[in-house]
Amino acid sequence: MRILINVFSFLIFLSLATNTHAEEQVSLLKKSVPEWNKWRNENPGLIPDLRKTNLFMSNLQGASLQGSNLRGAVLADSNLGGAILIEAILTDTDLQRANLRGASLQGANLRRADLQGADLQSASLLWANLLRADLRRADLQDTILTNASLRETNLLKTKLHGANLQGAKLNKAKNLSCNQINSVKSLDKDTELPDYLEVKITSENEWTCKEVKK
Repeated sequence: MRILINVFSFLIFLSLATNTHAEEQVSLLKKSVPEWNKWRNENPGLIPDLRKTNLFMSNLQGASLQGSNLRGAVLADSNLGGAILIEAILTDTDLQRANLRGASLQGANLRRADLQGADLQSASLLWANLLRADLRRADLQDTILTNASLRETNLLKTKLHGANLQGAKLNKAKNLSCNQINSVKSLDKDTELPDYLEVKITSENEWTCKEVKK
């Protein structure tokens, strides 16, 4: 019994310590991006835990958030331009209208993320997971989406001009049109598209697109 009590007490202490540590991280991030980046450089082995934090309208331009856990965080209307979010966990994160221009999101997990109206111009989403993400009215112009998973995403009025879709998986994506496909910079034989679009690649960076009624 005494052992169980000691273990229980330790778990409570660990939970409180973790919460306190998370609060300190959020406070530092909100206070100063340069100080945050300095702290990250000095503690390369620590993975920031920012789950479900409220960072609404925060200025996080150029923040080093590589590998951070931001699951369920609120980042709506925040400035994340040029931020480093490589392999970050952004599942169920609210990124509505966020500025992610030029952000590094290679290998990031954005499953079910709300990216409505977000600006992702020139961002890198190489190998990113955007399964069921909401990209309605998002700006993905000149964005690198090579080998990214965009399965079951909502692409209503999403801007794709100049985007790289080589190897991208868009199976069961919603509201994708030939006009959008014809505006992208490139796609290839490994690009997977929804079955209501019939795309035939005629030569390098040239293709025809036809909308098919199912």
